[in-house]
Amino acid sequence: MSQDQHHARVSTKLLDDVFANPPWQAKSFLAAGAATVAGLAAWMNDILSPALARVGGSYLGGFLIGWACRRALKITALIAAALLALTGLLKSTGWIDINWPVIEQNVSESLAWVHAEAESLKQLLTGYLPSAGAGAAGAFFGFRKKS
Repeated sequence: MSQDQHHARVSTKLLDDVFANPPWQAKSFLAAGAATVAGLAAWMNDILSPALARVGGSYLGGFLIGWACRRALKITALIAAALLALTGLLKSTGWIDINWPVIEQNVSESLAWVHAEAESLKQLLTGYLPSAGAGAAGAFFGFRKKS
């Protein structure tokens, strides 16, 4: 097998793992998609206001955001665990010396930065999602979507 074929197999397996249980297979995602399409059709025919389409679209957006956050959290947890194990191994062999006060200060500064960024992301998403309640419900169910 050539190296190009090997890279193609690895990238295909990675995509298969990422989309093993995609969000668009969830019943609530499909129902919200149908409601959005129906709302858009009713709005275009002057039967209803675009509120149904907005709520459905907000739910879909929130669901995808929640699903992506769950994936990112899993990957981040695996990377953090690997780095922690590597740090412990290097410390036990004496290759590195850890200065805990500096690490504590850096971690607290990083957590404050993450908190501020998450708050600004929340404000941004609330501004873009017309129905924040439907978006929050979608994010909750998207995060809970098993993968």
